Amino acid sequence: MTGPAGWQFAVEIHPPDWRFSAGHSWVGGWIYAGEHRFITDLRAWIDGRAFLGLPGLPKPGLDEKFLGRAGPPYAGFVFRVEPHRGARLLRLEARDPAGCWTEFFRVAITVDDTAMAFPPPAALGHRLPQLMLAVLRLRSQLPHAPWPLLANEIISAALAEPLNSLPVPPFHGALEEPRDSGWLRYGRLSLTGWLAHRTAKITRITALVDAVQESTLRHGLAREDISEVFADLPGRQHSQFVGHVDLPANQSSPALLKVFAELDNGEKHLAFAQRFVPKVIAGGDIALPPFSRADFARVLWALRGAAANYGIPAGPAREMIAGAKSAWAAYRAEAPPKKSRTNSSRAERTPTASSPEIKGTALRPLRVLIATHNLNLEGAPWFIFELARFLSRQPHVSVRVVSPQEGPMRRAFADAGMPVELIDLSGTFRAGSAKEFRRALATAGETKIDWANTDLVIANTMVSFWAVHLAEAAKKPALLYVHESSPIRRFFEPLLPAELFPVVEDAFRLAERVVFTADSSRLVYDYLNERDNVALLPSWVDVARIDAFAAAHDKADLRRKHGLDPAAVLLVNIGSVCERKGQHVFIRAVELLKEELRFTYPGRKIHFVMVGARPGLYLETLRQELLLYRLDQAFFVPESGEIYDFYRLADIFVCTSFEESFPRVLLESAIFRLPIISTNVNGIAEMLAPDEAWLIPPGDRYQLGDAIKQALVAHFAHNTDRADKARTTVERRFHEANSLPLHLAVARAAVGSHP
Repeated sequence: MTGPAGWQFAVEIHPPDWRFSAGHSWVGGWIYAGEHRFITDLRAWIDGRAFLGLPGLPKPGLDEKFLGRAGPPYAGFVFRVEPHRGARLLRLEARDPAGCWTEFFRVAITVDDTAMAFPPPAALGHRLPQLMLAVLRLRSQLPHAPWPLLANEIISAALAEPLNSLPVPPFHGALEEPRDSGWLRYGRLSLTGWLAHRTAKITRITALVDAVQESTLRHGLAREDISEVFADLPGRQHSQFVGHVDLPANQSSPALLKVFAELDNGEKHLAFAQRFVPKVIAGGDIALPPFSRADFARVLWALRGAAANYGIPAGPAREMIAGAKSAWAAYRAEAPPKKSRTNSSRAERTPTASSPEIKGTALRPLRVLIATHNLNLEGAPWFIFELARFLSRQPHVSVRVVSPQEGPMRRAFADAGMPVELIDLSGTFRAGSAKEFRRALATAGETKIDWANTDLVIANTMVSFWAVHLAEAAKKPALLYVHESSPIRRFFEPLLPAELFPVVEDAFRLAERVVFTADSSRLVYDYLNERDNVALLPSWVDVARIDAFAAAHDKADLRRKHGLDPAAVLLVNIGSVCERKGQHVFIRAVELLKEELRFTYPGRKIHFVMVGARPGLYLETLRQELLLYRLDQAFFVPESGEIYDFYRLADIFVCTSFEESFPRVLLESAIFRLPIISTNVNGIAEMLAPDEAWLIPPGDRYQLGDAIKQALVAHFAHNTDRADKARTTVERRFHEANSLPLHLAVARAAVGSHP
């Protein structure tokens, strides 16, 4: 059969003559959407009832026929349906990666008179909050779509009955995470469980959520407790599996996870299928649109209309009112405010040396205490080091540093003449209330801080909120430099008790100035700008130092110094190896391109280098993936204080971060004249334009792969247009000679205006 737009499909499993008996029945077959296209989900409609199926099942023979290889994507699908008495029509729909549902099959059916009656759907009122927020988030993805269309999509998704699957003997096992909800960190879903087979050996376990990104899980790990239930099960003591699977940015909800087991006889079986609601705990989530009373009313009206179309009753008035109030409270708390002229005005009044609040203060001593969240070789500590070094070189200015964590940056501060003290805040962060926090903080700061010789506190990153509270207690002014772009409650959930979230928020109110280098970050915390105490200042880059370094160092010599191939094309990803930086997406893009690049550039060596490796589970997981996918062209380099070496030896720079306020690595890459591929998150759009870098959404290995291919084409053609434009823009807007004096002006203004 041939379906829409060249689709091919067949429905092979169904009751004879489409006559359904009472109870559950199976409908199955296969579908192929064409070359370079795939199906992300399937649902069956029986009159007004929807059933989600299991798409993307291996179909030996057909997968090879359509793809020229085994999948994914896999062509097979199956539904488990229970038609109601009197049902007349069955329709099948497929969802594409853009989220559009298309009907591809319909057939008249008859149902036994003993089947169940049409089950009345639950009333709208009790699930109104989650439905309204879902419509609003969908609006963020499709800003021009009519409200009724969005409401119809959300209502139809809510009606669908999911189909899950557990192992069938001789398989035995359990999927322990995820269950009904799946927690996401930077686009990755964690999986845990166990699986064993009575008569065969499991050689490989894989998982996927979308149609094509299949991940290999670690399996055969020790699991002692299974013997208590299955004492005679072979392989039970090494049946544990763990791993991660990537979720596409436009994943529908609920999402479908499929876990497959491959046996030593070559067979591949579906072991688990689990529908779950993705819950983002770190990384980019689909944001709500800016708060609007009018939009709230439109959503409510559209949902009522869509519900009526599907026969969903509104329910009792009191239930609708309660649901609307709950939805309103959640929307009001989570939606970003509309851009406020008042709250952004401080950014347009950056002090200068002639400003009234600092006029005449240049000759006064300025004794600065820098509080940084750690002393690691990371972007934020380097940022504050360069600011501190600039301040310390000004007449009558001295700088000291405190940190709750030791690290290699201590030496950089010390060598620049800035003493560093460690402060123990472990008891402070364990406090169960604001009162306990302040008491513990006072104790921690008593012996480490010389307040008599302190005029100003500069707290570096939101994690250093404690320093603002110390300054307030000592009646000293404070600047809070915020480099983060995550809402406070989400960011601090794994770090602090919830009782301390208001304490973090208070730091924004108590600081003399809250300083941002990206307007997108400022907007995240705009609701805390009650005192109009925000300053939006440009970041900076040391152009002269970079140019001198580039002139003095040969690219090939630096590659040999770090054990890298002088003859290879190097795509370099610089940043601490952690989930937020997205190196897992970088690796998946390398896997995607591995064979294509080998055929496109025969005889050319193209290597992928990740600089910033630090010991930990995440790095171990990435190393395992390199082995699993046999990516011998990808390498890790430890964290280094010689970061300029890697800009100079690179051919192309790649940033795969999920969150970045205003990353210095992009400023420095631009001055080093590197072609730049970067995720377009937070403040990056304020830094570079699409004609100055290849900008892509976070977590999307396909668009990252396309950008890498385009950058390689430009590299081999010696086309430097993007790199040249980026260098010109960054030098003009962020030269340190222009930016750093503005930061000094704000520091002096904070002291001059403090009562």
